[in-house]
Amino acid sequence: MNSKMKVRMSKITLANVLLALSLSMSSYGATLVGQEAGISFSGESLGSLDSGPGAKFASSQTAVTLPLEQQKRRNESFKSYFHADITEFDWRGTTAAQSEYIWLSMPIAYQQNRGANHQFILEFEPGLMTDGGNIGADHIGLNGSIIGRTLWASGRYWQYGLTVDRSFGDYDVRPVLGLGWQASKRTWVALGFPEVNVKHTLSRGLQSYFVIKPAGGVWKEDIKTDTTTEEVSLQYSSWQLGLGVDFHWRESLWLGAEFGQLRNRRIRANDATIAVLKGTPGQDRYWRIGASLKF
Repeated sequence: MNSKMKVRMSKITLANVLLALSLSMSSYGATLVGQEAGISFSGESLGSLDSGPGAKFASSQTAVTLPLEQQKRRNESFKSYFHADITEFDWRGTTAAQSEYIWLSMPIAYQQNRGANHQFILEFEPGLMTDGGNIGADHIGLNGSIIGRTLWASGRYWQYGLTVDRSFGDYDVRPVLGLGWQASKRTWVALGFPEVNVKHTLSRGLQSYFVIKPAGGVWKEDIKTDTTTEEVSLQYSSWQLGLGVDFHWRESLWLGAEFGQLRNRRIRANDATIAVLKGTPGQDRYWRIGASLKF
């Protein structure tokens, strides 16, 4: 068995183990009320590129999120999770982006109520971005947000702040702006940047939603040539516009499916000669299926 096959098998085993752990969490769900564990698989069919080298392009991802800890006291709350995702690209006609790209992280959320009408929210997510090769200090990434929220009657809010999110394909600082309100008895609307999310309850066990959000990433990888090994960065950015449904199957287990379109896509990677390649994949359709435990 060659080393590449061993790496692939180890990653598949990791996904299977994390899925089993998430499903076993139902035994102590009482300590994690309000949190969610889940696994999802997403992908797209091969499509053409609007510009850049190569003939076809597609991407896929497997992701797992597990709750770790939750604490509440008076006006404060704290939550932490474990997250892992594996992303693959199929850039036909090039030798770029041929590894499996891993993001291992620990999302942490802290919320503080300040008086009756204000909240302070701090979110940060340290993690490792790698292709499964060498891991060093420069493989560490950090997502983070600082958000202020003003609360109004009936659960409405206005929020503002700053964020750094690798989903944009970089680590630039961007603003956070948004409004949230209960549009009807069954519909919740959150409009803003960087995410739009509209949720509608069809029945007690069936929910639908519409989402617009960034869906990319940044990874480090090692590329070996006959004379050298060089560490480079792979950057991918896109926006997801999707419609989805969540179905309550049994007890705490929910099943979900999402379909939509990928827009404003960019990829920057190095090929086998370490030359930089830039491409603009087309606006292709994507799909996502998953399962979650809602405590």
